[in-house]
Amino acid sequence: MAVITINEVSASSATASTEEVRVAFEEHQQELTWLAEFLTDDQYIASMCLAGGRTLSDNKNKERSLYPENVEKWPQEATICSALELKRTRIAELASMYESLDPAGADLPLPPDAIELVVRESDLIRLRLDSIGRFVLILRGIERHSVDFIACLLGISKHAVEAAYSHAIGLLEVIYCQTVLESYECAAA
Repeated sequence: MAVITINEVSASSATASTEEVRVAFEEHQQELTWLAEFLTDDQYIASMCLAGGRTLSDNKNKERSLYPENVEKWPQEATICSALELKRTRIAELASMYESLDPAGADLPLPPDAIELVVRESDLIRLRLDSIGRFVLILRGIERHSVDFIACLLGISKHAVEAAYSHAIGLLEVIYCQTVLESYECAAA
């Protein structure tokens, strides 16, 4: 999965057309599918999420015009918001579980090679992280949003966000060590 980035577009007062938004979704279909499946851990729900993201984009573009410089980022944001709406109840159910955990390491940024690990080992990570962990890993680790923003978006405490991120970082360290050991064992065989 390539992380979707905002193209450098000169600022203008013009608004993006519905066609430009549709094209942005089509150009990043593979990345958006990966993102939706990672966040929801379900292919069927992920397809609903992508459809919901497109609808959300169409509605947002009609309500408040999207500016061309935001068009490239909007499909990813709309997909995350759509996935969140589908998983909000589960996130609320899990939040209390993180209240008693230590958030040590919650301020550590995700190193660039860890992003590659998340993509490469996404199936394993999806199995080992719950909904909160997956959302926080994407929103904090990859998107670099603030803890305050994520807590507000997910509707959970800042402590729960920090503890979930700390747990996700710890899991990535374990998975990284396992992959290194496996590659060493394969090389030694």
